Amino acid sequence: MRKTWLAPLIFLAWSASAAAQSRYARPPDDVPPDDLDPASCDPYAQGSSVRLSVGPVMRLAAQGVDGGLGTGVDIGSRGAGARLSGAWVGVGGDRGLSQYDAQLWLDFGHGRRVHPIVAAGAGIARVDRAAEDGSIAASTVGIGLLRAALEYVLPIAGADARAGVDVEGALPAIRSAGSPAVGAWLVGGAHVAVGF
Repeated sequence: MRKTWLAPLIFLAWSASAAAQSRYARPPDDVPPDDLDPASCDPYAQGSSVRLSVGPVMRLAAQGVDGGLGTGVDIGSRGAGARLSGAWVGVGGDRGLSQYDAQLWLDFGHGRRVHPIVAAGAGIARVDRAAEDGSIAASTVGIGLLRAALEYVLPIAGADARAGVDVEGALPAIRSAGSPAVGAWLVGGAHVAVGF
């Protein structure tokens, strides 16, 4: 008699345990909130260590306004970093400019979609100008510069792709004794940047 009651009791206990496990158990693919990476929740907060940028630029100087191309490599994934950049405006003409510089920048929008950036640096510029005999004379000068930029992180999940505008002021600081005097200029432009 005892054996006949034992089997149903074991069956009831097992089925109640199985029902409780199926009701309260976490599915295998479910990840607890504590294990989530905050950057993976917001794709726009992700930053890359290296970003390449390219876009059109315009130089505003006493001689006039000219257009060209600008490129840059930004190194740094947080609120500060370095930048190597180059700009070529009307190269070979009577108002040509080839500029190469290095900058240190501060990003006041780290982890956000909008990035206000300020930078300072130095570089070398080759400035072309028309001589009196009609030939092109080139001057190589050392420059100090300040840059302000505003970048917007594009809504591409998992990628650090940005569009931005910037304005850079260059002040010639060093020139050789025989070179003609060169005035300051502004370079403004728009760019698209992709991070790696």
